[in-house]
Amino acid sequence: MAELTEPQRQWEAWYEAFQKLREAWPADIVVPCPNTDHGRVRISYTGDPTTQIGTAIVWCADCRQGIYLSRVGIPADAAMLPFDAPEEAHDAAVPPDIKILPPDPLTQ
Repeated sequence: MAELTEPQRQWEAWYEAFQKLREAWPADIVVPCPNTDHGRVRISYTGDPTTQIGTAIVWCADCRQGIYLSRVGIPADAAMLPFDAPEEAHDAAVPPDIKILPPDPLTQ
């Protein structure tokens, strides 16, 4: 396999941070931001409360970056916005100025 490019490494680091938070659920652990030493990774879910399937935005308030994941399983009892939540609710969950990194470059 070829060596990863910088965008691929960056995206993978964010995905690994997401995985650490998911594996630890429901424990509230601190996962450092992949971009900085002082940020903290957060997850905001939007989905269907019946199926617990939806999307996730994984982000850091310090560096203002993150990734978007579609078709994720949402852990039971995790905070989740329904798909039809108003834009204001989404803006309250994830600051609107977060820069979402391009989709997973390994699948492009």
